[in-house]
Amino acid sequence: MEPTLYYEKTFWNDGKKIVCGVDEVGRGSWAGPMFVGAVVFDPGHKFIDGINDSKKLTSKKREELYKKITSSALAYSIGIVKHYEIDNYGLTLATKTAIERAVQGLGQKIDVLLMDTLDIKGLDCVPIKKGDEVCYSISCASILAKVERDKHISEVPEAAIYGFGKNKGYGTKEHLELIKKHGISDIHRKSFKPIRVFCD
Repeated sequence: MEPTLYYEKTFWNDGKKIVCGVDEVGRGSWAGPMFVGAVVFDPGHKFIDGINDSKKLTSKKREELYKKITSSALAYSIGIVKHYEIDNYGLTLATKTAIERAVQGLGQKIDVLLMDTLDIKGLDCVPIKKGDEVCYSISCASILAKVERDKHISEVPEAAIYGFGKNKGYGTKEHLELIKKHGISDIHRKSFKPIRVFCD
């Protein structure tokens, strides 16, 4: 299964020109922020070969595609929610907040928002099941968010201690062992059950 421009073309043909795809990265991570990518293409956009769900691509391929997406997009943006906002808001509200920030960062009014599941108040949202696998704009948004977040989490001061360059903050066995050894850091998500047990 590979993403196509089916959804975008459907809305473009219906006169809705500003069709935005969004996707989040880092939702299930134990540490650090969540990033949401948002991207809009012109109706005359030429399909970029190799676009796919960011999780199915190598780091090198994502970097290559990132440059092609950002150079050909009509507009793109990244919305971020910090670890403490995720703790305070909960995952659903934090995700919506990151999406809203990403859309606002585009600097233009959106006609249609293509996304996986959530509904954002005030926007015409179209939920697409497995959107990052079937919808081109969502796949592109996932690549933007993945590249940006991976770079960020790999460069935070805590990265060397907890292996973020490799695990990106996710719940790997190695990450858990490093938490047991060093304790949790300021950027670990204390509302997450695997982390909460170390807060007592």
